[in-house]
Amino acid sequence: MARLRINPSVFLLGSLSLIGHPSQAADVKLTPYVGTEFTFTDNVNRTDTDKKSSLITTLEAGIEATVQGSRGYIGLDYALNYLFYTNADGNDEFYQNLDFNAFKGLGRSGFQIDASASIENIATDIATDANADVISGDTIQSNQAELGLSYQTNPLSTMDLRSRIYTRVITNEDDIGNYTGWGGNVTYANGRSVKDVFWLFSLNYDDREGKDDGVSTQFTRISEIFGLQTIGGFAPFIRLNYENYDGVTDSSENEIFNWGIGTRYFWDRYSYFDVSYNFSEDDVNSDFWAGALNLSPNDKTRFYFEYGKRLRGDAYTAEIRNRSRRWTNIFTYDERPDSYERDRFVEGGRIDELYLRKEARWLSELGLRRTRYSFSLYQIDRETLESLSDLTDDYSRGIELDVNHRLSRALSGHIGYGYERYEFTYVSQGKDSDDYHRFSLDATYAFRPELTTRTGAEYYNRSSSNSLRDYDETRLFLDVRVEF
Repeated sequence: MARLRINPSVFLLGSLSLIGHPSQAADVKLTPYVGTEFTFTDNVNRTDTDKKSSLITTLEAGIEATVQGSRGYIGLDYALNYLFYTNADGNDEFYQNLDFNAFKGLGRSGFQIDASASIENIATDIATDANADVISGDTIQSNQAELGLSYQTNPLSTMDLRSRIYTRVITNEDDIGNYTGWGGNVTYANGRSVKDVFWLFSLNYDDREGKDDGVSTQFTRISEIFGLQTIGGFAPFIRLNYENYDGVTDSSENEIFNWGIGTRYFWDRYSYFDVSYNFSEDDVNSDFWAGALNLSPNDKTRFYFEYGKRLRGDAYTAEIRNRSRRWTNIFTYDERPDSYERDRFVEGGRIDELYLRKEARWLSELGLRRTRYSFSLYQIDRETLESLSDLTDDYSRGIELDVNHRLSRALSGHIGYGYERYEFTYVSQGKDSDDYHRFSLDATYAFRPELTTRTGAEYYNRSSSNSLRDYDETRLFLDVRVEF
């Protein structure tokens, strides 16, 4: 079945108007390319028994483009791939991939238009095979397009105002999780020239309506803080927080409102500690203490931690960033309600249900003269707010390590390892779990700037609580790419 549904030229040609101006030349770079990849796999169907080997030939054609103009940018990477399998099981297929983004400032007004679009092939069901790709099959094409209009003032003045409205369309090949949506956000804070008070007002709204059943979800959050004095010492403040989440699991417990009084101590303009006592005006939480710590000794380092109450009780937010000349570390933790997350779909669950997503990520990168080390760690826990399906919760965590080493100007090598664990909780059958391991070793050689080759080996392993889903697979590949 061909998967040629979106013409990328529409995005590129249609967006050139964001950049073009009769008196200002744009810097345009277009790079068409073609390529061929040969992949040998000893377990093309990823089964534990009756393994079948196959040689897959991939024919690729695509284009990379960048357009840099006055207050604007366009980036495009689009590719068409045709896969041919020697085992003649009818797996031959067309695939396409798109990564497009563009923005254009409207003069010096502070307004900016932005657009983005993507086409990617994702796992049909992460409980069936979370590591499915176009070689193994069990993927669906997911398309997304978004258009936005934003406005920003000069933060060096008396106020810092940032706002954006957007509309979004998501369609999937299997029609699961299709929706149209729109929303907006506003952040209004004191500018840097204000010396005697501080304030922060934020509003976020997101509306998503399913295309098939018409089920919609709305996310609304309003928070505000206002206090005296911003330079040093103690500063009293008042705060309020309102959140409302409506959807297929609509409940009075999905609406919360609280307000409080507190004090903030400033070490300097950007580093502070605050504590507040908050009065809850909803049926979810009782009165509570909350606090936050923000340390920003310089523009390369930040430590932020916040504790409060949101849906389902205690809520935490954390962010740690540190960047030196060679080493970068970023850690984030966030909790938020969500829905219609297609790349986390599990058979037995309702994709339009509201759930509470708790996500932690740590990224560490070390760049030396010839070698770059990259380490990442993540954990995602999703809990349905009021489950109406067989799936109640899913949990995943993973680790990835990559080492890239440049042996010469033309030759570079890569070693990688990845591990992921998924756990699913069902009403009917209890818990189910899967463990995935991935090893990779490859090298890239550039005969000429426009002619490169890449060759290597990959190993995949899955161990499941359902032993019928266990598999291991080894792949050998050779890729040749020519740019014009």
